[in-house]
Amino acid sequence: MNAHHFSTLLEHPEDRQACWGRISESYFGALRVQCLDTGTFDARMDAYTLGPLGMYMIEAPSHRVARPDTRQEIVLDDHYKLVLQLGGHGHISQRDREFHLHPGDWSLYDPRVPYAITNPERSRLLAITIPRQQFKGMKIPDLHTCEAHTPAMRGLYAVLGSFLTSLADQLPSLPDAVGRSVSDTVLSLLASTLATHSDEQFGAHPIPGVLKARVKQFVHAHLADPALSLDLIAQQLRCSKRYLHRVFEDEDQTLDRFIWQMRLERCSEALRNAAGRRISVSEIAFAWGFNSSAHFCRAFKVHYGVAPREFQRREAEQALASAALTH
Repeated sequence: MNAHHFSTLLEHPEDRQACWGRISESYFGALRVQCLDTGTFDARMDAYTLGPLGMYMIEAPSHRVARPDTRQEIVLDDHYKLVLQLGGHGHISQRDREFHLHPGDWSLYDPRVPYAITNPERSRLLAITIPRQQFKGMKIPDLHTCEAHTPAMRGLYAVLGSFLTSLADQLPSLPDAVGRSVSDTVLSLLASTLATHSDEQFGAHPIPGVLKARVKQFVHAHLADPALSLDLIAQQLRCSKRYLHRVFEDEDQTLDRFIWQMRLERCSEALRNAAGRRISVSEIAFAWGFNSSAHFCRAFKVHYGVAPREFQRREAEQALASAALTH
């Protein structure tokens, strides 16, 4: 998995805290970063991109990060942020809520609202940035934590925490080709926890935003199934097709179009990753739920402006040109 690596060790000791502040600002916006350790501030961050998600492996001595002022817009105002404690302990506070993070604990919060995160000892963290549009229509608390009060929530929160912990360990060795699939899994698990939390608060009938998240989760999980359709979704999620259409009224596209767009995106990624290898366009189309190669080719050309084979040829040429520039 490609990553950008940052470390303060190359800086003069007196400049390391300022360096860490610049690194943090470039990805998370102008936050107040305070070093609490009197020793050498040796910190590092590895930044990855998985589909729509930003993932950041952070290791740093005792420090505090805060956003006390919301008058100035920052990079993350269009995102939610999730922090998983991998090592050491942390404490997050936002408005009237506080939560202590032990290894394996996570917290999802809205960075537009003033908050503070303190790590009183050297810690390892996985920070994930999530575009707000991924949970459009869902009511998400300012600070949502893995603190659970029912067996169902404890189980879901434990699954999400375990998956993210394992993902953090494997990030450096994952191939780029699986980035989108992994991000879909993260979003699906998180959507499940948010939806269940909403059900427990508002009753068994999910609000439209929660149902929309569940629909998208179902679509991502069944894109490769040629039988995926509005009928199947309505049957599995126990609602009418008419209500599905209503739930998606505020989207830029219908649910049918959303399914086809997701399939075309997966096919384009597969074509890009298969450049130079003997994998046919038909194989890729059928692997992602299309049941007609001709239909796939027409839809692909309408969406991307070129036929699949031409797209694949261009991607292969760009890859060769990039490889030549690095040698």
